[in-house]
Amino acid sequence: MGKKLIITEKPSVARDIAQVLGKAKKNENYYQAGDFLVTWAVGHLVNLADPEYYDKKLRRWSLDLLPVIPDQFKLKAIGNTIKRLNAIKKLMASSEVETIINACDAGREGELIFRYIYDYTKCSKPISRLWLSSMTKTAIQQALENILPGDKFDFLAAAARCRSEGDWLIGINGTRAFTSRYRLLLSVGRVQTPTLAILVNREREIQNFKSVPYWEIFAQFNSAKGRYLGKWHNREDRTYDQKEAEKVLEKVKDQEGEVVSFSQRKVKEPHPLLYDLTELQREANKRFGFSAQRTLNIAQRLYESRKLITYPRTDSRYLSEDLMEQIQKSWTMLQECGFEQFASPKINLKSALRDRRIFDRTKVTDHHAIIPTGEEIRWDSLRDDEKKIMDLVVRRFICVFYPEAVWAHRQIKTQVAEEIFLSKSKVLVQPGWRKVYLTEEVEEEEEEKQEKKEKEQPLPVVKKGDRVETEKVWLEEKETKAPPRYTEATLLSAMEGAGRFVEKEELREAMKEAGIGTPATRAAIVERLIEVGYLERNRKTLVPTPKGMELISLVEKIPIDELASPQLTGKWEKKLKMIEKGDYLREKFMEEIKQLTREMVDKIKNKEEDGVREKLQAPLGECPLCGAPVLENRRSFSCSRWKEGCTFSIWKTILGRRIPRTQAQKLLNQRKSDKISGFTSKKGKKFSAYLVLEDGGKIGFQFDQFKKKTSKDVVS
Repeated sequence: MGKKLIITEKPSVARDIAQVLGKAKKNENYYQAGDFLVTWAVGHLVNLADPEYYDKKLRRWSLDLLPVIPDQFKLKAIGNTIKRLNAIKKLMASSEVETIINACDAGREGELIFRYIYDYTKCSKPISRLWLSSMTKTAIQQALENILPGDKFDFLAAAARCRSEGDWLIGINGTRAFTSRYRLLLSVGRVQTPTLAILVNREREIQNFKSVPYWEIFAQFNSAKGRYLGKWHNREDRTYDQKEAEKVLEKVKDQEGEVVSFSQRKVKEPHPLLYDLTELQREANKRFGFSAQRTLNIAQRLYESRKLITYPRTDSRYLSEDLMEQIQKSWTMLQECGFEQFASPKINLKSALRDRRIFDRTKVTDHHAIIPTGEEIRWDSLRDDEKKIMDLVVRRFICVFYPEAVWAHRQIKTQVAEEIFLSKSKVLVQPGWRKVYLTEEVEEEEEEKQEKKEKEQPLPVVKKGDRVETEKVWLEEKETKAPPRYTEATLLSAMEGAGRFVEKEELREAMKEAGIGTPATRAAIVERLIEVGYLERNRKTLVPTPKGMELISLVEKIPIDELASPQLTGKWEKKLKMIEKGDYLREKFMEEIKQLTREMVDKIKNKEEDGVREKLQAPLGECPLCGAPVLENRRSFSCSRWKEGCTFSIWKTILGRRIPRTQAQKLLNQRKSDKISGFTSKKGKKFSAYLVLEDGGKIGFQFDQFKKKTSKDVVS
């Protein structure tokens, strides 16, 4: 009987599978356990080949050589992974191996990693699939007992290839065309450019916004049942006319009021949905300021190394009914791991099966929502950031099995001298699922919100016709505010809804299949935009750079609508989902991308320069050594006279911390940046400091209580 070769995406997964197989012998490049051999990749070993791989003349970036549209895409081994790839190739070719089992991550990208290895090695042996949703011993054992036929995932592989090849066509041709046309490195992409467009459009709204003053009118009333506050309301709850506001103030001052209506009702608030990756990233950004990439990395560790959560790169927020046994195991575990006050045996888990906000098989595709695996949580062994993400997952898991929260809403309309004042109160009367969050363990931000709710007093119970005393009336002058910049949390929402940000989670669910990117790729998109200098982080907010703003203007002027439209990119992502299900042809999708590529290149070729290059290459300031403009390049902000020997530059990365363009500008113009956190000393210690421009053009550090040091010093 022939042996079966299991290929995993990472060495740690290979080790875990080998341990479950039992009595596994460790060799240099694989484990052996009975009839199974287990080897591993290290992420991507094979990528689509660069253009010059097809034709050496394509080493030169020129508009005349575009578009590059291969008849058949070629694969190339990634340079530093050749040894590992050759080890896998040798095992695949072994006469002892009869079947190849794909155990790479259970999703589109994992499928691509395996298929590219399989194609590159020209293997023709039968394929099977080991599909894992968690890395516990029980889950691995169950997956080994239910190995699936490989052809069941051919549609998933087709979607993965479309994504990879489509991004290659748009990215390679777009970047080469823009760069050649404007003689400046301009990176564009099928997904990254529409994402940038979302941020740029919001920045334009902010820049074009003109604040308008308005006035709100408040009154404090005293009734027989107690005092309450009212806000003037006449179609709107404000007026933009100061004279009108003052007129109303004088009119109602010292006048008796009358209750013209009183209402009270109880409103039930259902529990939130379970986490998918995007919602977990949103929540972690709001609560802890974590970037989407950081949250993904933490969740991946909790899944892969700690074995504490199920597969994190999921886009589902629901469970299927056959998970009840695992849910019961997780519930029991939480009773013993610090959540006994919430994970009470009294909760009837089986009744939850009727809750379509938890169990809905139709909304579970490759993976279900993120939940605890049921493995014991040793909190003391977790890092601080792991504790925070684990706590989020645990509390969300527990709260969905609690009843609705119940709020008491009261409203009073009070009339004074024919003017109407509206009063509202909202008080939590039955915490229901919110009880899980009303504890000392939750973040301070959530505590402050709850304290505010507790301080809010319910309106007194009055009745229509009651007379009330108007104790005092006053005006408050305010100004309209520009829309806020995106945080990673709100950008993830916008990407999920193809640029149409919505708050209501059920609506977001319905729009998911027309989103930009996938839960697994959105974090990388944000990081890429920062890396190429189109975007900067300013605390929690994301701010487009001048270069990013000009790029989107350029794309719009050419115009290349598909490259700047979040909605159209969302439609492409929806088609990729349809390909996964077998509802759309791979060939049709690729022909659409090829046609877009041709049109994009033609439009760029025919576009006049129109001073765009100068706008894109706007100087940051003057060189402190020679006075020439300082320009941004790929790795630094450097003097434009570098060819003439000027050595001044500000490196974009200093001691592991990327330096935003805004801080480089401040350093040049004011000789000192704002305080920047995230530097790493040579001893591995994190620290914060100001960057200062010293004599001779050297860049140094300044600390609140310490002397300056240059970036070459050992900062400990």
